[in-house]
Amino acid sequence: MFRFSFVIIFILLVSGCTTSRVQNYDRASKLNTELGLAYLIKGRYEQALTKLKKAIKQKPDNPEPYAYIAELYRRLKENERADDYFNQALEIAPEDSSINNNYGAFLCANKQYDKAFKYFKIALKNPVYHGRGEVFENIGICSESQGNIKVARENYLQAVSIDQKRSKSLLALAQMDFDSGKVDSARKFMTYFNKASRPTAESLWLEILIAKKYNDSKTIKSLSWSLSRQYPDSKEAKLLKRLQATGKL
Repeated sequence: MFRFSFVIIFILLVSGCTTSRVQNYDRASKLNTELGLAYLIKGRYEQALTKLKKAIKQKPDNPEPYAYIAELYRRLKENERADDYFNQALEIAPEDSSINNNYGAFLCANKQYDKAFKYFKIALKNPVYHGRGEVFENIGICSESQGNIKVARENYLQAVSIDQKRSKSLLALAQMDFDSGKVDSARKFMTYFNKASRPTAESLWLEILIAKKYNDSKTIKSLSWSLSRQYPDSKEAKLLKRLQATGKL
């Protein structure tokens, strides 16, 4: 009986040590993943890669470091490596909405549209995923890249119905409506855009065009000054300068 009890105690002690060691690796992997992401955001890619690979070594079934390495290689335009790490992340977490959304956006940027939509669809399976607005926006961007304006507009509208601060969708909707002659609607979307985001060269130029439709010279002058001052090297500022020189604006 004594010997049997001793064996049980020994097994429990070993089991406890193993559990503790696994928990330590899990915590270390999480910490290195967080550090890797912080370096990635700052653009310190070498340090980011070191931390993220260490996180994988500590916990090979943690999908996050694979996904962040994929993003790192995407930024470096090393698409084959990015694709490989996206797939490794999805092997571990095939239903992860965030990873599927990011992979879909990556595929869309590389004109693999049909494949991209497949991953966006998986990302939307989770009804409580906090990034659903971003997924619909990405579908809109992808559809617009294909030239499917109707589907793009539907998805941009869905994006802003979920998240009213989705500035890319708001600007896209404003541009679409302006292009189709719906100037009042375009101006409305630009009002929402300006509440959600700082002006960009593209948004300022669109506002100038809208103001021109209303013959609002005061607004044109103010927006032109802002565009020339804030984004002097942009294509929009250069176009503005040419039109001003020829008296067309």
